[in-house]
Amino acid sequence: MTARRRAVAKAADSAPTRHEVRRVPDADTRLWAPNLHSTFSFLAIVRLVSALVNIQADCDEAYNYWEPLHQVLYGHGLQTWEYSPVYALRSYLYLVVHGVVGKVAGTVLFGSSKLAIFFGLRTALGFACAFSEALFYRGVVKAFGARTGRYTLLLLAFNSGMFQASTAFLPSSFVMYLLMLSAGFWMSDSTSFSTPALVTGVVAVVCGWPYVGVMCLPFALDAIVRFGVVRPILTGIVVLAIVVAVEIGTNYYFYRAIVLPAVNIVLYNVVSAGSELYGVEPASYYVVNLFLNFNVALPLACLALPIALGVRGARAWYLLPLGVWLGIMFAQPHKEERFLYPIYPYVCLAAAWALQSLVCVLPVGLGRLGVAVFFALYVVTSTLRVVSVTTQYGAPLMVYQFLSTHLEQDAAAVRVCVGKEWHRFPSHFFLPDHARLAFVRSAFRGQLPTSFTTTYAIPEHMNDLNLEEVSRYVDLASCDFVVDRDVPTPSADEPSFAQDPAWAPVYAEPFLLAEASERIARAFYVPFYSASRLVFTNYTVYAPARAQP
Repeated sequence: MTARRRAVAKAADSAPTRHEVRRVPDADTRLWAPNLHSTFSFLAIVRLVSALVNIQADCDEAYNYWEPLHQVLYGHGLQTWEYSPVYALRSYLYLVVHGVVGKVAGTVLFGSSKLAIFFGLRTALGFACAFSEALFYRGVVKAFGARTGRYTLLLLAFNSGMFQASTAFLPSSFVMYLLMLSAGFWMSDSTSFSTPALVTGVVAVVCGWPYVGVMCLPFALDAIVRFGVVRPILTGIVVLAIVVAVEIGTNYYFYRAIVLPAVNIVLYNVVSAGSELYGVEPASYYVVNLFLNFNVALPLACLALPIALGVRGARAWYLLPLGVWLGIMFAQPHKEERFLYPIYPYVCLAAAWALQSLVCVLPVGLGRLGVAVFFALYVVTSTLRVVSVTTQYGAPLMVYQFLSTHLEQDAAAVRVCVGKEWHRFPSHFFLPDHARLAFVRSAFRGQLPTSFTTTYAIPEHMNDLNLEEVSRYVDLASCDFVVDRDVPTPSADEPSFAQDPAWAPVYAEPFLLAEASERIARAFYVPFYSASRLVFTNYTVYAPARAQP
């Protein structure tokens, strides 16, 4: 290794002392790094695509956020047990802020319809994510250097997990934005206490998802070490008091009770272990998820953690939230993909730092070739993943968009029913005001949502044990339309509309039949290869045959 490259490698691993301004490698100072505006513009285009074509991967998004928001905006919607005043696990402040943003964005960008508000809010979420990513990236440039910053930017932009998380109306996405902002402010400001980093962290914990407080601990400890105990603690108390006051005041208006959902959700999930009622998964569940979303970048991200342990200083400190969160999430029996959203940007940073560290010890030509091959594989594989998910599982949004247009033609009251496909209903934003969703009994035996009366009334037949409530079901004969996924061997506990002459198909879109398809082909869409190894069925809107012309 030449003396110059040894110096670069040494600078890459060096870290500032308590009172130093953070340094970047000398070679990095000559590298071009896009500014905040250029970065945001680039990322906004990618996130706009997500807003328009991204699927709803989690039924919690529809029933715990879109449906209560529909209640707030239009006076009707479906209510889960978490919104019962008895339990009060969800924040109305979170809904109100998103409702205002959705109304404004939808009206400006698409129009005044409910679908316009749905896609308007999605677009606004995508732009909010793009700005957070841009600020996070600029912080990486300040703390790690332009090379690591540019690698991080590319990993963020083309990551299939970020594509999904960026426009999801979920607290896990919301806190992902805020934690990126907090980390960006933290990494960008090395000489003074970063109040914006503190504010965004507190909002993430109180208004978003309280568990991410553990990811804010490294910043809090760093602030105490560098600025003493008094200033960070006093500032934190003031900010916390303001945010909690707004949160309690808003929730009091809707619940008619003094509640703090952040406390209630911790008590339910941690003290009573209630989350395990909704299924448990082995550790391999998260390993597979991370591989699908990060492919060739995952081994590099894993390599960054031992590098961080061997390197003293701020750079290793910035990666601590990643290790802490992964340790906690892997230890929890109940696992869901969205639980990993907050650390997706950190995985990108970790992989970028490890890649930069490897490049510094390789000959220049070999290093450049390795980087080119790495990003070619990463971008292609991530794109194939996005195409796979959006084309194989995009039918529900298209089917309900058809229903939205089709039902606008008739002002009479309409009942749209679902059975086993209840969890893929995107929300009443896809149905006109005279249409309502209803449930017919299927093989599912958990608790389904009920209709809101008011946000503060205690609903009847509601429990927090995920026990089936038979009051949720309606008679199939009362349904004007049924949305169902056709399967070759339907369960004996539910009707098969495709084989029932009393029901006729009105509209259908192809939907992947996962159990009959090859795993690799359905995980990554490969032209010419996947087509012969995937099996599709119909996602269909049915109407009573007597109603057909």
